[in-house]
Amino acid sequence: MTACFEFALTTAMLFTVVTAARWMAGPGSPFAELLATPQSRLVVMGLLVGSVVTAVLGPSMRRETAGHLNPAVSIGLWLLRVFPGKAVLPFVVAQLAGSVCGVTLARLVWGDAAAAVGDAALAPGPGWGAGEVFLAEAGSMAVIMLVVAWFGTRPALLRRLPPVIGGCVAAVIVFLGPLSGGGGNPARQLGPALVSGTTGLLWVYLLAPVAGSLLAGAVWALVRRRG
Repeated sequence: MTACFEFALTTAMLFTVVTAARWMAGPGSPFAELLATPQSRLVVMGLLVGSVVTAVLGPSMRRETAGHLNPAVSIGLWLLRVFPGKAVLPFVVAQLAGSVCGVTLARLVWGDAAAAVGDAALAPGPGWGAGEVFLAEAGSMAVIMLVVAWFGTRPALLRRLPPVIGGCVAAVIVFLGPLSGGGGNPARQLGPALVSGTTGLLWVYLLAPVAGSLLAGAVWALVRRRG
């Protein structure tokens, strides 16, 4: 396991996310008319990010090189006792640094076109405040980590984990995107928020997924004791 690997993957993921947003909705995009509605863009983004997660997680599991791409996942796997505690902080720092670097790189490459789409920063839907966003983001991460725990403790199902988690991530983006923003990942929002300057609810997007992992860890510990 290496934090450098995590940094590189997270940088690439955030660059890809901003690039996709730029070409789906940015000025001069040939796809803007085809993807004219926010929901259609969320579907494409969900499929894209879900595919990235699936593609990264499969080889990473086989080579034991992690590929978490998400600080809340690293913390959650530590709580589930399948990831060493000493590696959590380096991984979290690498993921958050990769987020900022990926978005900064995208801004350098795409310039005003990336700025025009807010550097792909997440934002809640109408009527959704900090409390609602926190509950949705925490809840989605709790569900994902419980799915990880369920599949991870069943060797026969373990090989199916990458597409299942990729599908869960895609579902969060598609269904929660119009409501909470559909992040479920502190690294997904840190870089876009800092580069674009939209930091109003940044604390929610950073802390809520971690709270979800803490909840999942507590629930799974209770399940194991009662099992």
